[in-house]
Amino acid sequence: MRLHIKNGHVVDPANSVDRITDLFIAAGRIVALDKAPDGFAAERVIDASGLIVAPGLVDLAARLREPGHEHKATIASETRAAASAGITTLCLPPDTEP
Repeated sequence: MRLHIKNGHVVDPANSVDRITDLFIAAGRIVALDKAPDGFAAERVIDASGLIVAPGLVDLAARLREPGHEHKATIASETRAAASAGITTLCLPPDTEP
């Protein structure tokens, strides 16, 4: 899918990007920033005005409820919730009980 995310505040520390701009994605990869590459036709346009566009975020101290509290949430439900919030990596400290 070809995607155009427009007017987003793009934050990408690895590439020293921190500004409002447009982002162009094809086949799951960023193909351009600022201006569409020649011949690029977006299948979907997302207006990200007022939003932050960033690489996946990391939660360095996630607490999942397994083992012991599966009645509240499971690893599957917790990881789905994290992904929906832009968290792509969870680090779990070894302090779960029982």
